[in-house]
Amino acid sequence: MKPLLSFLAVLCMHMAAAQTTSSTSRLAGYIKVWGFAKYYHPAMGSGKVDADSVFLANIDKVLKAPDTKTFQAVLSGMWQQLGAVPAGKAKYSTAGLFTRNLHTGWIDTDKLLPTDVRLQLRQLRLQGYADTVHRYLPENFHEGDIPAEAAYKNISYPSVPYQLLALARYWNAIEYLYPYAYMLKKPWDKVLAEQLPAFTQPMAPTVFEKHLLQLNAAITDSHGGIVSVKKSSLLYGSYFPPFAFRFAGDTMVVTDYIDTASCMRQDIHIGDRILTVRNKPVAKALQDYDALVSASNNHKKRALFSSMRLLLPFRGFDSLVQTGILRYGKLVQQPLLMQQASPAYLATLTQLYQRETGNGTTTKNDFVLKSISNDIAWLDAANLSILYNSSNDDRPVDSVLQLMLQHKKAIVLDLRCYATQAVFYNKFLPALGRKLQPFVRLLAHAPHYPGAYYEYDIFSGVNQPPLLPAYTGKLILLVNENTHSQSELISMILQASGPTITVGTQTSGADGDIINMPIPGGYTLTFSGRHVSYRDGTPSQQMGVKRDVKVVETTQGIAEGKDEVLEAAMGLLKR
Repeated sequence: MKPLLSFLAVLCMHMAAAQTTSSTSRLAGYIKVWGFAKYYHPAMGSGKVDADSVFLANIDKVLKAPDTKTFQAVLSGMWQQLGAVPAGKAKYSTAGLFTRNLHTGWIDTDKLLPTDVRLQLRQLRLQGYADTVHRYLPENFHEGDIPAEAAYKNISYPSVPYQLLALARYWNAIEYLYPYAYMLKKPWDKVLAEQLPAFTQPMAPTVFEKHLLQLNAAITDSHGGIVSVKKSSLLYGSYFPPFAFRFAGDTMVVTDYIDTASCMRQDIHIGDRILTVRNKPVAKALQDYDALVSASNNHKKRALFSSMRLLLPFRGFDSLVQTGILRYGKLVQQPLLMQQASPAYLATLTQLYQRETGNGTTTKNDFVLKSISNDIAWLDAANLSILYNSSNDDRPVDSVLQLMLQHKKAIVLDLRCYATQAVFYNKFLPALGRKLQPFVRLLAHAPHYPGAYYEYDIFSGVNQPPLLPAYTGKLILLVNENTHSQSELISMILQASGPTITVGTQTSGADGDIINMPIPGGYTLTFSGRHVSYRDGTPSQQMGVKRDVKVVETTQGIAEGKDEVLEAAMGLLKR
């Protein structure tokens, strides 16, 4: 009897698993069909039919469909709501488009699709989006907002229909609007399959936010970065370290006190090297948070981890954290007392955060131009762009740039910040006597084939001002993980303009403007919106800009407060 009962139990388990798999496959198919229609069907793209309303009207039917036949009837009914697409030839050509992100083979291979819907999907794939206005694409190539995406700020969770709308909206946005989808480490279909079981169950707000972060991290894009959530203390923990730190490889170095008294009581000093946290080596301790933060490369991700917004891996749910500190050549295990955020702690943390972010530019410098010596000028790119963006002076070269040119040996441009690009091709390059040269291939969304990209002429509308005599000194660019987005593009502009030496650590690896995707509940997920590469086809995404001198910051350098990137640049000028 017992063997029979065991067999029946196993059989029931297999049947339940098969039913769950089948249900998940149907739901994934619905999300794909809905997403393709959203971006390709003229009724949705033009706004005649609201995509979200269609999704919400049918999602409950899909969830309750007991079998494939019922599911297919739901899909056919949804398509009738949209209206049939008449047969016809393609009006637009895909010749010359970047198509590495077009993955529509499922239209031909998904056995769950009814015949009538499959034929309509094939027709849309052939003819492309046939209307002139598309409300789910950026209005202009550089726009970050999508006109028709509603925010639903008042939605609260749990709410399974809006959970699934959030997943479907973001998954399809990456499928059709993210130019670097072909670079994803994990297949995007697999991400959908892994996330669906969680999104089909009622999710508490914290659980929903955790899964949003996982989706955001899966695209490995520094434009995704740290997502603002409402329950951060429940996600990351409400206990904080009494100090700030930076990473040097797999070592953390204490760089600032947040609570000086607590650090003194616990014998923590600026410059201390930390090798383990919670009895784990630093690298392993960080793995617990990898799926919560999006970054294009590991160097940038560690910078985000150590930022004042996160302070990971120390921040957590435990008030006492076992820590391994390197002292006098030996690893000393010491329990460190964490603390919850008091008003005084928050005030200091805010000051450090403001210094870290540099009022949005991330620059640490308080100058536009500084003379390192009589013949070497040091310029801050962020402050330079702020100066000119707020100036009504349209002359190609004014007193600041004239002063720069008096330094005959070298100009060191600090791009370890977030700068804006106009001043560099309108004023900086002309001051150096350099023309704006072809420096980039920029690909924008093809309006008739979402998911494909056409090459945009980034030089259109750019007037070349008169040039001064050519500067004969060296031009050195300083870069690091704060060289992000526009600052990376500026680096590429200057590298193509003439002899340039780029010195520093790996840059952010996120270029091409940004898309802001609202998520029901008052959230926003962001990602790179245009594809940027060097003229030879090398993307700046993930790897960052090309560097002539690659600097590896050391624990000793960080502990002593050295600027090892600037030191490396100055070393070049001594040769």
